[in-house]
Amino acid sequence: MAAQAFVFFTAGSETTSSTTSFAIVELANNPDIQKRLREEVDESIRKNGGLTYDAINEMHYMDQVLSGIDCGCFPSSRET
Repeated sequence: MAAQAFVFFTAGSETTSSTTSFAIVELANNPDIQKRLREEVDESIRKNGGLTYDAINEMHYMDQVLSGIDCGCFPSSRET
């Protein structure tokens, strides 16, 4: 995981690294959202036997969180 993050940051993929950076900050500032997201990820991976295409497609809250980061709609983003 750390190696993949390093590749994203150094490979010049600005959109991916920016979204990942914002996601990390926002999730750190919003532990309730982080907990709910982790529960969804854990449940989806358990249900599908791993991180599969179907598991990712079932992560609706993940989609909402990432969409919220992209549009700046995260709670702490609006406060600043």
